[in-house]
Amino acid sequence: MDPVSWAQRQAASAELERQTAHIADALGGAGVNVVLDGDVTFIGAVTGVVEQQRVYRACRFLPTVAARDRRPTVNGLKLFISGHKDSKYFRYAVMTCSEPVPFSADLQGDMRGAIQELNRRISRWAHNAQKKYGVEVLYRGIEFTRATAAERDAEAHARGQASNLSERYGAATVLYHVHANVLYWPTRVLKEKGKTWEDFLRFTHEATGAWWKDSGKIDSVEELVKYCSKPNDTLRSSTDELVWLYQATQRLKLCQPLGDFKDWMKTLDKAGEKVVRVHIGRGDGRLMRVRKRKKSDKDSDDDKKKDSEKSDAATDVEKKAPPSNMLLGMTLPQWRHSPWAEPLIMVQRYDPTKPFGEAGGDIEAWKRAAREMWDDNWGPEPEEALRVAQMAREAVLSSDDIREAAEAAPYMVHTCGPTVRDFDLASPSADEEVPPEELDEDAADLAALFEGGTVVRLTPRPPTEDDEIPFESPAIVARWAKMRADLAASEARWAEWRASAAHAAGRSPEHACRAAA
Repeated sequence: MDPVSWAQRQAASAELERQTAHIADALGGAGVNVVLDGDVTFIGAVTGVVEQQRVYRACRFLPTVAARDRRPTVNGLKLFISGHKDSKYFRYAVMTCSEPVPFSADLQGDMRGAIQELNRRISRWAHNAQKKYGVEVLYRGIEFTRATAAERDAEAHARGQASNLSERYGAATVLYHVHANVLYWPTRVLKEKGKTWEDFLRFTHEATGAWWKDSGKIDSVEELVKYCSKPNDTLRSSTDELVWLYQATQRLKLCQPLGDFKDWMKTLDKAGEKVVRVHIGRGDGRLMRVRKRKKSDKDSDDDKKKDSEKSDAATDVEKKAPPSNMLLGMTLPQWRHSPWAEPLIMVQRYDPTKPFGEAGGDIEAWKRAAREMWDDNWGPEPEEALRVAQMAREAVLSSDDIREAAEAAPYMVHTCGPTVRDFDLASPSADEEVPPEELDEDAADLAALFEGGTVVRLTPRPPTEDDEIPFESPAIVARWAKMRADLAASEARWAEWRASAAHAAGRSPEHACRAAA
């Protein structure tokens, strides 16, 4: 990956982690524990970097949780759209609640009820739209924005619209604007009398009972699948407001695939697959379906109950001290510690002072396999990769200098011979002494510093095996050799065909005329 882009992404991830920790600590101070016991430690399988990370309950407005939940939907929807023959007809709409949800010390609105009612209205609209107009709804995602009544009035006045929210709720009252981003697909042309596009728009407005907008075709999936709440909005919330939000969104499905997209995602899950971005070289990637890690039935059942029970529980239970150094598995290669991707070994309750037991052999085997893949893909020495990563993070050099260092890193191999030669005084030397008059001005000034010394032009030493750096692995060499052999065989067949064609043309005047034409 480009080191400058990598550093920017790392900075964004670190900011999300900081925001999440701040919100989680505020909730914890109010008696709502959203941090799970047993943190997870990531160990770089190649670089060996150890990173500890908190694990949070499924609190949907925590930035890192929102990012974690959003990624599979974004990846899945992108791949679904790219492979759908009618995706050019997919459209994006926004549907809102008719009234904002207030929050103040004296007035706390029913946020949970507003979200549930909007979900029900969208479900009814989706059913009737498919039945009457052949319009299929593929995705629904809830989002709520935060602003005071005074701020919303000012925004409306700037647009030339009337607004008296400050009079109704009080200028300092926080108002949440609950709305849904919807992806839908008109499966047929709406031209039939009573079932035109205008009729569908009118029907939708009546069905939603509030403001809605057709935003046209999709430009970006990320604009459709968003965080339920902007992190900066959540950071502005008071502690009481955060507790209110937590209780309002607990166990709610804020983002949900529908229709064909829902069926497609179920097919993936049944096949034990998921959609991830697979590295294809130079930091580029492509979305692909890959196999999930196999789990036992017990693990699967535990995962299904995770969000509904353990993730949403807000009380601590007295438990026996769990064992340390529990090996969870190894991830796909990630650009976490450097601009070069490496797998990460996941360990729960990591304690470097205690042994891994039977899992220690697995870890060493994984590290060896990861290093082999790293070397086969022209990864630099781990120390050099971490040096480039530090340069990019600290930005002590220009972007061009950092990129040049990253490009040079794979070639920082330790195969250089010694600079000072071992001389054998018993054997004649082929080195040539250079007269002072043949030296240029700079070399003469340098030689003058060493009184009584002479300048010698060293003869090049014969090449050794250390000078030969294998820039291609044996597998790549074999593949290129096969390609050259296939090309040679193909050229031989073409030469044979041309010879036979020329021979046939010489025997027939008609064929000769055609060949000339």
